[in-house]
Amino acid sequence: MSQLTSASLAATMLLLLAATAAATTSALAGSDCQNDIQMLETTCYKYVAKDAPTSPPSQECCDTMNGVDVPCVCSYLGAPGIKENISMEKVFYVAQQCGVSIPGNCGGSKRA
Repeated sequence: MSQLTSASLAATMLLLLAATAAATTSALAGSDCQNDIQMLETTCYKYVAKDAPTSPPSQECCDTMNGVDVPCVCSYLGAPGIKENISMEKVFYVAQQCGVSIPGNCGGSKRA
């Protein structure tokens, strides 16, 4: 019986290690542009927040937008829960105002 328990423990440990490795890989992929996301939050959030009025972004926001990894940020915007506070219409508006080209499917949007 103790061998079965040891085998079960070993199998459980292997599953935990595999799950941890998968989570770490996923977290690393998501953190590729974490600095970009933090900078955008600091400089641009007030222009893309759902409850904020639509207004032209600041030069600081545009400077940040021009330096980000757009595909990575778009992937982040498509993550569950993100769009609860962010208006994708305002994201497209701010990008246009800053002269930044973003794909129509950014964040899971369906813009042409």
